[in-house]
Amino acid sequence: MSRYDDDLIVQLKKEGKTWKEIGDVFGVKGERVRAYSRNRTWYKEIRDPKHMNIDLIGDKNPKLETFHSKTTLSDGSISSSIRERLLEKKQFTEKELLELHGFSPDEFKIKTVTSNEWSMTNSEGEKYYNFQSKIIAELRKLEDFSLERIAEIAEKIKPRPTVIKHDPNRKLEIMIGLYDMHFGLNAYKDYEPLLNDLCDCLNKGHDETLIIVGGDFFHVENKLMTTEKGTRVEDVDFEPMIEDGERFLIDLIYTALRTSNKVKLTYLPGNHAPTTDYTVVRTIAKLYPEVEADIKIDNFKHTKLGNHSIFSHHGDKILRPEKLLQVMVSKFAKEWGEAKSRYFITGHKHHETSLSVAGMTHYGVMSPSKSTQYEKDNGWITSETGLQVFEFDEVKRRAIYYL
Repeated sequence: MSRYDDDLIVQLKKEGKTWKEIGDVFGVKGERVRAYSRNRTWYKEIRDPKHMNIDLIGDKNPKLETFHSKTTLSDGSISSSIRERLLEKKQFTEKELLELHGFSPDEFKIKTVTSNEWSMTNSEGEKYYNFQSKIIAELRKLEDFSLERIAEIAEKIKPRPTVIKHDPNRKLEIMIGLYDMHFGLNAYKDYEPLLNDLCDCLNKGHDETLIIVGGDFFHVENKLMTTEKGTRVEDVDFEPMIEDGERFLIDLIYTALRTSNKVKLTYLPGNHAPTTDYTVVRTIAKLYPEVEADIKIDNFKHTKLGNHSIFSHHGDKILRPEKLLQVMVSKFAKEWGEAKSRYFITGHKHHETSLSVAGMTHYGVMSPSKSTQYEKDNGWITSETGLQVFEFDEVKRRAIYYL
């Protein structure tokens, strides 16, 4: 890749700069830039006197003027170039530079940056600065996301007190796995019948209720309509997506708090929108302090539900059941040994599977979501859709409800 910026050279020559002055911008001798330029297709243009002394960055208006272009690269990152006219010299922070290029610092970080600055004096003797910047920005991954900022937002949320009356006659436990809900692709109104069925299950009354937000609760990670890794998916309405997902989860948790002696909530990162999922789950956990929430950013979780051990994973990191078993036994050896029964719940594949391995029953659960365009294109549209709810007594699973 060339160390010179062709557009900048053309601009400077049209502004009447000498080769020496242009060389100073790039930190080299002017003749080196001139020798480079002779081999470019635009060299004849800047040699033509009629093109000289044209101010490309604005007239005598002292206000800031901007020329901006963006290009999406093959890896999902975005190349952005700007040229600015400034009245005074300024050092930009990363946050300011991202905002100058039109990126949200909460969603993006700078991968590479190249900046140049040079002073100019117009015909009236007014001095100003030309600032040129080119950055490549990429979406923040979950580990880059400002969890402190999320915590600050969550601290401002006022809890909703809920009175829970303990009922010693409730002996059953219930587990609801919200895997692959893909809100955005699906709206609240699409899932309203499902929510009613879930509330009917909860209204039986239970000693403990476990709700797992098992990954891909939302369809997209950001307003660019991409997943965590930058894969472009279907366009959705971002704000309604968040509102629908929040409303569904709040309605479900509120019902669980009224019908259970104890409510537990577990968050799992998925492959579509782990940061968006995390932000909403953390916010709701703050809203309902009575809920025992596990919002650690960990791909493998264990939750005690009555006498049972519930192991969970979204299902996208390790696909072989035998390998998953090894991970869980190694990570949760003490919990494994103390449990009367062990159940492992994963999603990601959007269809039902079950397998009993070495004292653990592994369920791959269904998704209630509409088919994505990717699934339609590949013909993966034959699986039954829905959601499975697991009920347990003191010894084992008592029932599985298919909703």
